[in-house]
Amino acid sequence: MERLELAVVQLEEAREMIEKGRVAHLRLAYLLIDSVTELILHRIVQRELQDQGMLQKLLSVYKEGAAHGMPADPEEVASLEARIVPKADLKNIDRNFDAKVGLLVRRKVLDEALGPVLAKLHKYRNEMYHRDKLRPEIIRPATLIYFDSACTVLEEHRQMFISLPSELGSEICRFTEGRLPRLDEAMDLPKRIATQLRREVGLDLPQVRSALSAYLDARLDQMIEGLEFVEDNLGNPALVRGDALRLVQADLAANPTLEQVRGRKYKYSKVDLEQWRSRTAALEAIEDKHALVSEYAAIEDSFEVLEEKIRDAVLQVDQAVQFQIDVARGK
Repeated sequence: MERLELAVVQLEEAREMIEKGRVAHLRLAYLLIDSVTELILHRIVQRELQDQGMLQKLLSVYKEGAAHGMPADPEEVASLEARIVPKADLKNIDRNFDAKVGLLVRRKVLDEALGPVLAKLHKYRNEMYHRDKLRPEIIRPATLIYFDSACTVLEEHRQMFISLPSELGSEICRFTEGRLPRLDEAMDLPKRIATQLRREVGLDLPQVRSALSAYLDARLDQMIEGLEFVEDNLGNPALVRGDALRLVQADLAANPTLEQVRGRKYKYSKVDLEQWRSRTAALEAIEDKHALVSEYAAIEDSFEVLEEKIRDAVLQVDQAVQFQIDVARGK
């Protein structure tokens, strides 16, 4: 029960931070949600892999028997080998969030649709924690989605050994009507807690969907404005609309002519920008929350490389323009 309490306390603190609603509180909530999600995933993975030692020993017995002329059923051996996770993979699963999710999805412990959602939300956590990169306008919808997803993961939490303490903390008592639960109630407690927390925090899907769409649209707008800024301020009167999209992708180390730049093929084109805009608009028709976040994540992932190239180009051109202004002012 203490292990469950550790998870519930973090979710309760996150719920209170969400209710306060300010960006600083939402940021703390997000970090707590990510922490508890990885904690629960770790425990579920431990449960799934607890038989690895036994399976390895059994396979050794089969191999030893085969070496002495007593081969086991090939299908049984093949089935056994399929259930054994290689040591290198075990090490990666132990250390890596996405590897944990991948294992549980493959074993159908978690819904396949939840996999890319958790991967994207954990990536956001890293951007927020390590680089303070996550934009304020996306923090609230991302936090609400992550809280809902954490509740889904909590539903799969199974307490392998249940020892009921003499008293429960207030966070657990809130879900047990202030009393020690019976053993059968304790077994079902993670799912009951997840259901109640999800209901209390709420996931206003239309609002979240609109926020995600607006966020992607704003970033696409910035990319287009950035390209226009480069074309308008690069100092080459021969530039036309579309040249900046080629220039930010071109290898300029060899000082190619503008005609040479225009004559080459690049990964991204105007068609990609139009498709990203269309896919963003289509988010409004998606009713399933996991499908919504998965498609949102796919759109974002598909344009982030180009977005970074445009951002770097805008910065370089802006610095050059500022330098010219400073020279004109005699600085």
